[in-house]
Amino acid sequence: MITHTARLLATLAAAIAMQGTAQAQPQLSGTPDELRGFLFPRPHTVNISGDGEITAYKDQAKVSLIVTTEARDLSQSMTANQELRNGLIQDFISAGIPASDINNSKFSSSPQFGFLGRNPSSYEVTARLEVEVESEEHLQLLAAAADANDEVKFESTEFEHSEEEAFEIQVRELALQDVMEQKAYYESNLGIKLQAINFYYGGVQRMSRAMPMVAMEMAADAASTAVQSVAAPAVAPTFDEVEYQTSVTVVFEIVSDN
Repeated sequence: MITHTARLLATLAAAIAMQGTAQAQPQLSGTPDELRGFLFPRPHTVNISGDGEITAYKDQAKVSLIVTTEARDLSQSMTANQELRNGLIQDFISAGIPASDINNSKFSSSPQFGFLGRNPSSYEVTARLEVEVESEEHLQLLAAAADANDEVKFESTEFEHSEEEAFEIQVRELALQDVMEQKAYYESNLGIKLQAINFYYGGVQRMSRAMPMVAMEMAADAASTAVQSVAAPAVAPTFDEVEYQTSVTVVFEIVSDN
């Protein structure tokens, strides 16, 4: 009886010891590619990085014009605002701006009260014109419209590049071309053969270039001259440069050598 009990205890102790050993073994975790790299390392690899850079000009501008009119009656103020906006739109179309690039937004009105007055003394109506232009001449035309009409305010300008997607593709191609030229150089001079097995791509960066200091000084001089001359129109913003930059790293395996 004692022998049987001792044998049973020995068996249980061995099972517990084996289980503890199994739990003490290290466990691997990660993506399939990470596990593959750990279990089957590639010692003969090389990383080659390439860069791409293209400079372009923002060729579109969205201009916001605020039209504000005021009259004794609300209907009169609304009519004056609409007539002024319609006149501006016709002038813009006659200058070559497509009607589809001119957006006429809804208006808002607010009563104006006099000193200690309970009833509105007048009504102010405000509306917005958003115009897309593709040339500096048209941009200056909008600025001149604001200068010629006290009711029109040149509120803001947002510049864009119409061929952004195409330039992103081009700059990626330049980065890959840089990588492949380096690959060919190493293969030719080192007598090896490289095969791409992976790559790392960080996306395209778009950077607007600031106006040069000389241009800023010229703009400041022009603004000073405009202050001295009442009839001089305000200087409209100009189209900026935009620089596309990207980089790509390709992992190559050395598949043969001499």
